[in-house]
Amino acid sequence: MSRLAKVCVVMGDDRHVLTGEPAFRSYPSLAYEINRLFCESRSWDFRYERYHLLSRPWGRLSAFAHKARQHRAASWIKLLAVYKVLELGYDFVVWIDSDCIFYEHDANWDSILANFDQSELQFLSWVDRPFFTDQFCAGFFVVRNSDIVRRMLVDLWNDPSEYSWKHVFEQSALNRFFKSKPAEWSLIIDEPMFQLEEPSQKLLHIASFDHEQRVPTFQSWFVKNKKSFLPQKIEKHVFNSLDVDAADFEFSQTNPLKVDQLRREFWSFFQALRAALKRLRYFKYSKG
Repeated sequence: MSRLAKVCVVMGDDRHVLTGEPAFRSYPSLAYEINRLFCESRSWDFRYERYHLLSRPWGRLSAFAHKARQHRAASWIKLLAVYKVLELGYDFVVWIDSDCIFYEHDANWDSILANFDQSELQFLSWVDRPFFTDQFCAGFFVVRNSDIVRRMLVDLWNDPSEYSWKHVFEQSALNRFFKSKPAEWSLIIDEPMFQLEEPSQKLLHIASFDHEQRVPTFQSWFVKNKKSFLPQKIEKHVFNSLDVDAADFEFSQTNPLKVDQLRREFWSFFQALRAALKRLRYFKYSKG
């Protein structure tokens, strides 16, 4: 990859980037600042896409792919966010989850990104070790701005998938896509990601089962690197224009059916009820 290439790193979440003391207890806000500082050190652009879903008294409606007629788990929305940034004209777009950080800011990324000197390479990611040794993790990836990638994002969103609400969601769909394509289209980097195995490692991703460690782990990064945890330049890097339903319509050119609108309402109410019962059981267990 040429040093003159235009690169943008994108995070996405439905939560605000907080300021002041509340940011110290918000892992997306802490990750925002760590990743922003990294991009600033490399002169890469950085965006935090705060996406929007319709709200109801009991909670938000889930994302819905109207052409596929399926609910989409929240992590699928990264496909919409990456496509949006590709349309801004960047040569390469880097996606990073809001529970993942660029850990060592002095690490050498040149050898990683030089893989894109191979003109056929479209997609690069980290191995999903220790969960899978033959798949990549969609919590971090780099894509080339190409017709192949843009078409892939649209097709994966629009096509029915058995992983629409099944773990590991869009990651499984992406892995299946690239396994069916020429090997030179994708590359998996075999370096640590989910555990801190070496002080110079490039990424640190706190898995969902270990979610309670996100805040203290990210807090410790600021202590170790003697940086202020307060998120900076929010007005420059936080964008609130990703309307999920509007993006779905751009992809699908499909108007919602009334039956699907009712399904979304019922589904969101059912999910909110499940979450409330889960919190109640946890409360009773913790008091037990």
